[in-house]
Amino acid sequence: MQARHCRTRRTCVAPGQGFHDGKISHARTRRLLPRKIKPPAGSGNHPGPSGIRGRLLICTYGPRNQQLTQDKTMLFYDADNPTPNVMPVRMFIHERDGLALDTTIISLAELENRGRNYRETVNRRGEVPALRGQDGQVITEIIAICEYLDEKATGGRSLIGDTPEHRAHVRMWTRRVDLEIAQPVVAWWRGSSDAEDFYMGYRTLAPEAQRFHRLLAEQGMNMLDEEMEARHYICGDKMMLADILLFGTMFTMSMTGAWINNPNRKNLAAWSERMRVSGSARAALTSLAGAKDSLA
Repeated sequence: MQARHCRTRRTCVAPGQGFHDGKISHARTRRLLPRKIKPPAGSGNHPGPSGIRGRLLICTYGPRNQQLTQDKTMLFYDADNPTPNVMPVRMFIHERDGLALDTTIISLAELENRGRNYRETVNRRGEVPALRGQDGQVITEIIAICEYLDEKATGGRSLIGDTPEHRAHVRMWTRRVDLEIAQPVVAWWRGSSDAEDFYMGYRTLAPEAQRFHRLLAEQGMNMLDEEMEARHYICGDKMMLADILLFGTMFTMSMTGAWINNPNRKNLAAWSERMRVSGSARAALTSLAGAKDSLA
């Protein structure tokens, strides 16, 4: 698929300019359509939620005959590389079904998320991904974005639960894997020299705590491995938000930390393989602009 550029209007990200030093850079927008689904007629110019006017870029994972509208389409700010934050949200979108949203690619390699335009018009913290909802407000944080999308979806099955009891169970496990594994794994990486080079002073790092964070993550994974003795997925027999959050973190972080995928954790290793071969995991990786990694 070819990348698309949006046209400039007010604070629109325009081609040929630089995000650095307060300037605006080209952001890549991608046409993410499943096979045999066509965008609605007359969708050549679509005013985006933030005043951006450009080609309508519908990203839909719903039924083939799903009715798409041009009004109040959600706008997803994606990254050009798989990250522990981006991967879970992209997986959730693919797995959830019944969603229609525009997608803009923000280059982390070019520090577009730290530029003045992104911080002033999207997210002052410079976080990616972000989602501009149908009311125009921007949502960040993996779980918040996924919960919003789960409620907005018009088809498919909920990845958070259909009853109060089921939702409580899924949220409990999502909280556990986030606190006990995902956050310590990311904190471990932030103690590395690679993280120091990447953040360049944008984040306070604690390299002296790297070993401590690894021990926390190992403890959390060991405990989860024992608890998954008779389960295919973290919350039972179906993939839910807890699985997506944890796999997205473990997969991306294992590229720099081989210790994360320990084959001696047999239950967790089997779960990871089930997640790896899922359609949503593969789609979440291959749909990222410029991604050269594979799930092999």
